[in-house]
This record gives sequence, C-alpha cells and structure tokens, in this order.
Amino acid sequence: MRKKFTLFIVLLCCGMGFAMAQDITVSGQVKDQQGLPIPGASVQVKGTNLGASTAANGTFTLKAPANATLTFSFMGFKSIEEAVNNRTSIYVTMSEDNNQLNEVVVVGYGTQVKKDLTTAVVSVSAKDIENQPVTNPLQAIQGKAAGVQIISQSGKPGAGVAVSIRGNTSITASNSPLYVIDGITSRDASFVNPADVETMTILKDASAAAIYGSSGANGVVLITTKKGISGQLKVGLNAFTGFSNLWQTQDVLNKEQYVALLTELGGYATDGAANTDWQDLTFGTGTQQNYQVSLSGGIKGGQYYFSSGYQQDKGIVAPAKLDRYTLNFNGSQNLTKWLKIYGNAVLTSGKSRDVSDNAGVARGGTILSALTTPPNIGIYLPNGTYAGNPNAGGWENPIANAFAGINANRNLRFIGAFAGEIKFTKDLSFKSSISTNSSTNHYNYFIDPYSTDYGRAQKGLFRYNDTKDHVWLNENILSYAKKVGKHDFSATAGYTLQESDWTYSNYEITKFTDPTTNALLNDGTAVAAVGPPSRAQWSKRSYLGRVSYSYDGKYLLSSNFRADGSSRFKKGNRFGYFPSVSAGWRISAENFMKDSKTINDLKLRGSWGQVGNDEGIGDYAYLKLYQINAQGGYGLSQPANENLTWEKTTQTNIGLDLTMFNSRLTFTADAYIKKTTDLLVSVQLPPSSGLGAQSLNVGAMENKGFEFVLSTKNFIKDKFTWNTDLNFSLNRNKVTSLGITTKSLDFAGIYERTAAVRIVEGRPLGSFYGYVSNGVNPATGMIDYADIDGVPGITADDRTFIGSAQPKFTYGINNSMTFGNFGFSFFFQGVQGNDVFNASRIDLESLNDSKNQSAAVLRRWTTPGQVTDIPKALKSNSDNTRTSSRFVEDGSYLRLKSATLSYSLGKLTLGRMRMSKVNIFATGYNLLTFTDYSGFDPEVNQYGANGPSMGVDYGTYPQARTFLFGVNVGF
Repeated sequence: MRKKFTLFIVLLCCGMGFAMAQDITVSGQVKDQQGLPIPGASVQVKGTNLGASTAANGTFTLKAPANATLTFSFMGFKSIEEAVNNRTSIYVTMSEDNNQLNEVVVVGYGTQVKKDLTTAVVSVSAKDIENQPVTNPLQAIQGKAAGVQIISQSGKPGAGVAVSIRGNTSITASNSPLYVIDGITSRDASFVNPADVETMTILKDASAAAIYGSSGANGVVLITTKKGISGQLKVGLNAFTGFSNLWQTQDVLNKEQYVALLTELGGYATDGAANTDWQDLTFGTGTQQNYQVSLSGGIKGGQYYFSSGYQQDKGIVAPAKLDRYTLNFNGSQNLTKWLKIYGNAVLTSGKSRDVSDNAGVARGGTILSALTTPPNIGIYLPNGTYAGNPNAGGWENPIANAFAGINANRNLRFIGAFAGEIKFTKDLSFKSSISTNSSTNHYNYFIDPYSTDYGRAQKGLFRYNDTKDHVWLNENILSYAKKVGKHDFSATAGYTLQESDWTYSNYEITKFTDPTTNALLNDGTAVAAVGPPSRAQWSKRSYLGRVSYSYDGKYLLSSNFRADGSSRFKKGNRFGYFPSVSAGWRISAENFMKDSKTINDLKLRGSWGQVGNDEGIGDYAYLKLYQINAQGGYGLSQPANENLTWEKTTQTNIGLDLTMFNSRLTFTADAYIKKTTDLLVSVQLPPSSGLGAQSLNVGAMENKGFEFVLSTKNFIKDKFTWNTDLNFSLNRNKVTSLGITTKSLDFAGIYERTAAVRIVEGRPLGSFYGYVSNGVNPATGMIDYADIDGVPGITADDRTFIGSAQPKFTYGINNSMTFGNFGFSFFFQGVQGNDVFNASRIDLESLNDSKNQSAAVLRRWTTPGQVTDIPKALKSNSDNTRTSSRFVEDGSYLRLKSATLSYSLGKLTLGRMRMSKVNIFATGYNLLTFTDYSGFDPEVNQYGANGPSMGVDYGTYPQARTFLFGVNVGF
C-alpha cells in the first residue's frame, strides 16, 4: 500500500510539473507614456523564436510557457522584460529611449557607439533635413553643425553650396570635403535626394578623416541613405509645394530722377516715354514642387529600400528653372550564414535653364541689369526686338538678358556599388566592393541674330560643350572585433584602387544669317576655333589600417594609418603617408564619479593626425607640357616640376563631452589647430618665360579655433516638450608662408579695375586689398584716397588691406516644441564679423555714364563745401569707383532660416487607419534677415565661397523667401 501511495505522489508531481511547463495563452496591450497604444511593437518570448506584433490598438495575443519572460521592443523606445508568472493578461508601458550616448555613428569604414568616440565628429539625422525646400542635402544643415560653414553661393535653382570644415586649408587647390555616399566616394553630393538621406556624419578632425588619407584633407561627409527594416512592407509618400519671392528690393532712381542725372552729366539723350520698374518685371514669384514615393521592407535574411522622386524649382528670376528626377535603391541579402551581399544605386537626371548673373550690365548680368537699366525705356522696340540702353550699345535690358538667350543644361549622374561580405567567424569578416561614379553633362547656349544687340553682332550664336566624368573604386576591407572581459579590441585593414577618366569637348557656331540677303539660315556658317577635345586621367592606390582599443569603457584609444599613391606626382613622390592617433578618458565611469547625481557622462578626448591634398592642381602638373601654336607647330606651355609633392595638413584637437541631469543637458567643446605645409599654389611664372601659371609647393597656412554645442531638453511633459540646440564656432585663418620668391597673389578680379583680394603672409584668405577712401572732398566732390606710401599723388602703391571676408564667429540656434499632436520649430542662423566687397555698388554709384543708379546718389555732391558721402557726377571718369574701402561693407547677418508648424495624427487614429505616419506641415524659409548690408543678400558670392576670392558680391542671384505646404505619409 505504501509503495502504491509513493507511486501516486511521484505521478502527481510529474503531472504538476508537466502542467506547469504547458503553454498558456497570454494577451495584453502595449502603450506609451501618454497612454496611447503602440502598434507594431515586437513581443518576444525570451530565448525562443516565438513572438507576435501588436495590432493597431496595441493589443497582442500569443502562447508562451507559464514561467516564460516576455521581451517588448519598438524603435525609439526602451526595451523592457516582463515575467509571465502564470498570468494570462499583461499590460505594459514603454518609455521613449532618449539615451543619445548609445547611438551608433557612422565613421570611416565602419560604425562606432557615440559614447566611445575619441574624435571630432558631428552627426545629423533625417529629421533635421526633411520639410525643407532644398535640392542639396547640405543646404538643410546650414548653421546646425559646429565648425562646418555652409554657404549658398547663389539663390538660383540648382545652385551649389560651398562647404568649409574648420576653415580653408589651401589657396588654389580644392577646399571642398570628400563625400562618401553609402561607401561611394564623390566630390559632389548635390545630386542626392534629401528625402533619401538617413544620416550625415561629418568627420572634422584629421584623426577621424585620416582613414581616407589624401581624399580627406578638407574633412569628410559620410552620407547614409535610408534602408529597409525586416517585417511588413512599408510605403512612404513625401510631397510639398510652395512659392518664393524676393525678400527685399533695392531703391533706384525713378524716371524723373534718372533724367535729371543724365542732364547733369551732359551729352546723353534723355528721350523715352516709358516709366518701367525693372525690378518688378525681373523678380517674380518662384514655385517649388517635390514628390517622393518610397517602398521598404525586409524578407528572410535581407532588406531593401527603393524610392523615386521628382523635384521642380522655378526661380524668382524667370526663366531660371530646375527639373530633377531621382531613383534610389539600397538592399542587402544573406545568401548563407557566412556570405552577405550588398547593392545600392542612385540615378539622377536633371534639366535646368539658367539666367546670367555675377556680372554687370555691360557683360550681360541679369541681376545688375534689373537695377541699372534706364527706367524710361520699355522691354521692346517698335520693330519687336529687345530695347537696350539707347546711350550705350550692347547694354541689354534684364528681360533680354534672361530670355533672349537659351541657357540650358542637362545632367545625368549614376553612382552604384556592389559588395560581398564573408564572415569567417563572428569576429572576423572580409568585405570587397566595386563602385562607380559617372556623370555626363551637356550644355548649350543659343541666341538668335535679330532680337538683341549682342545677337546681331554675332549674327546668331550657338555654343555647346559636353563633359563626361567616370570614376571607379575597388575597396577590400578586413575587419576584426573581439571583446574579452573588460577589454574591447577592433582592427581594420584595407587595400583600395581608384581611377578616373574625364573628357571635355566644345564648339561654337556663328553667322546664322545670309550676308547678302540677311535671311535666317538653318545652320551657322562660321565655326569658331575652340581647340581640340580635352581628356584627363588619374589613378590612386591606397593601403589603410585602423586599430581601436578600450578598457572597461573608460580608457579609449584609436590609431589610423593610410598610404596613398597618386598619379598626379612623379614616381618617387607619389606616395603620401598619413598617420593619426586619438584617445579618450571617460571620467564619469571612474569609481569616484559613479555616484554623481548630476553628471551622466563626462569624457575628455584628444587627437592628432595628418591628411593630404593632391586636388585642384590638374592631373599632369608635374609634367612638361606642349600645345599647338598658331603656326601649327608645338610650343612649351608648362615646364616640368618633378619635385611637386603632397600638400599636407596636420591637426591637433582637444575635446570635452558632457551629459548632465538625466541627459537633459548635453555639452560638447572642441579646440583645434591645423597647419598646412607644402601648399599647392598656382604661381605666375616670370613674364620673360612667356608662360602662364604653374602649380608649385610653396608656403604654409594655419587654422585654429573653438567649437561649442549645447543641447537642452527644457520641458519634458506628457503634452508639451521643448528642446533647444545651440552651436557656436570661431576660426582664425592665416597664411604663414608663400615661399621664398612669391610675395603676394591677387584674386577676385573686378571688371576694369584692380583685383579685390590679395594673399600675403600673415593675412587670412579673403583679405580685401585696395585704396582707403576718406570720403568725399567737400571742395572738389571727388573721393579723397589716403596717401599710404607718402609719395605725392595716388598710385598703386597706396593700396593696402581694407577688410576681410573671414567671419569672427558663426552660430545657430534651433528650438523645437511639441504640444499634443502639434509641432513647432524655428531655426536662426548667423554669421558675425565678416566683410563683403559690394562690387555691385561700383555700377550703382558710378555716376559716370548712362546706367541707372541707386537712390543713394540723390545725396551726391553738387556744390563746393557740401558734406556728403556720395561724390559728384562726372562723365567717363572712374576715379571715384576704384577698388577701395568705399565698397567694403559689414556682411554680418542673423537669419530666421526656417520655421515649421506641423500636425501629426496620433497613434490611435493611425492604428485605425492602418497607417504608420501622417504629418502635415507648413514651412517658411529665409523668413527674416537682420543685417546692415545694403545689397540683396549678405550670403551669396560671385566667386567660390570657400576659396581665396570669397566675399565678393557682383550682381549675384539672391536667395528667396520661401513658403511650403506638404505632407509626409507612411503606410
């Protein structure tokens, strides 16, 4: 009997254990901190493949062992675990994940957790780029990244931007950063659809950029496009439309005032019955449209993202227009447990029509023509041709400049890459990729032989050029990562090959009228001699390596090395060697800081590195070159320079990262100094040689500065949040040497006057050089120039430095708020302490010919003894308009760059509609500008804004004020 009872007890216990191991049905709901359901959250049985996703109302149902643990996760929220404990109903609340320190940041040839960074890196996400009327993704982060100055060189559709990272390092070589778009290198990123960008990471110091060697001399911008996420198919639609207009006009003389001026000058006819407001006719309302559709998702072992977009930008000066179509694909697939393949491609097709700017009316500049064309003439003459200035042949009115010539451009750009990755072990992998970056550009210009003075003089003109550029790159990267206890080690080694092939051809045809009958011909009869087609090639071979080590998350060390060989230098000088090292100390991880209630993270870091530059000098700068002369023979065009070698930049950086008050305050500070030696400078050879300029290694340059970034979460409430981001940068640039023989270099040529910029030792790039104006002499009415050299009379030796285009500091302030489902953000961007050479005033205040003038000339000198700042009217005399301090103005400005009001549907409503996102927004761009600058726009530049000729405005197309209305939808 006792044995039977014992057997019964054993069977009962086994039955109870079996029953406890049985699965039970668990249901529940997942909500956020505001009590709203979270659809699509993952509910996983820990340690198994069992799981489910929450429905539109946040509910879930699944089977799980009664003693199991459930893991709840969703993007943007902290993952949590909940023990079942025989419960059949479980309700959880997930909190948003605001731990920015654990963000993964893309760095050169890999990724790194933000808290482990030891270099100066700034990352910008997609939310900082969306809802802005830009065709170039770099425009969207203007003023938002400390140490990165982004300048819109022009307001015309499709105009490029100048990007300077921690100042300029070269005089005549390139100052633009390297762009790496999903691993594909490029010197341009304007073709990337901003809506496709997921993140942009800017490598600012040499230690971060040294892994790219010579290509990273001016910093590196890593652009990562959006990728699919495993799970259900997602469809996105982004669309906006809007309009733009000129935010201010210039005061010029009206008809009566203009006629009075011509009478005072004497010798000019003043006939003309019209009373035309040329600014009103030239500057109209621009329109913007943008549409993008994306598909993304994941299949077993893979993910994909595909998008198609169309963007149109009609400028405020017709007929300027840009039409752009984009296709983007990004995908990956695991073929086996050890082999994974990647593929990505971007195809962009653009078509644009341009209007001429950056020139005076005498050279066809539309913008200045709108200000200087006489108001007493109309658009057309009685015979139907365009009216020009009757007192000066060839000076067309702005409508003629804009519409008479067809200024068209077509561009096709393709970048693509294919890669395979082998995982030998969980720690060791090898990835090999082949990529291509190809661009084809067709430009054509035509002006008929009848409607304008210029067209009649040429008897019609057709100009065409074709440019093709193809670059391919093969990269082979071996990566190893291992963590043992408190030791974390990683290493990267690589070998790359790169080649470029560039071709250019052009021709020009004139005389589209019959010389005897003046009848219009179908084709021109005269082909201008424009030279044979051009072709250039270069290649590079590189070896790279990186080793990183951290101990206990407290002591961080990283070292990079790259050897670059460039065909632009002679054998023996081809390889440049670029090492770097960086270290960090996470002080907050030390025992004496672990109990701090205010400091969440505190890290001190330092870095040193070298990078090089071989760009902007031509592909055959070291060779002896010949060209065909007028007699059909060959003549020397460039002597050999076998000593030509790399331009090198060495940079040292010290930084501090601080997070406080439960991550509600984040502060970053950096101080740097970078020195460039062996500057690649285009130097004019002695006139006796009969040769032009040649690239030589002469001189040195220095940049040093400070950067500060402060981010605060001012309010975090259920119904209201308010965040502020502030950045501040200052950089001091100085040319420290121009070599033994070169005393100065002149840049920024001004039409019929001396150059506006001079480069000398001890001065920064963009230093304005000219005469010092002491104002108007009350006795003579002429500008009184300072006699600098002490020799009687004003000569070229009386010129001196009269200003600088370099800003004292730049800054940006962004505020973003939410109130329920409403969002509001506004961003101010500022530049302080820079000068602008307003060359437009040379035409607008010349008082020496029949151009219309600024209303400022109403203050002109007319009577001896009169005290004024505007000289007298004096026909055919340019003494009062020399390149001088008279035209140097304060270019500082504070601009309300953007403001956005948005409304997002709540999660509950979205769940019912089976949608993931509906966001409706209205955005204003360039809404307000506070400046003392008298021109149209203090930001634009006639020449490149990141080179020695920066800071000159000469009839440059201004930026517009823009208003957009759009929607972002996700399914």
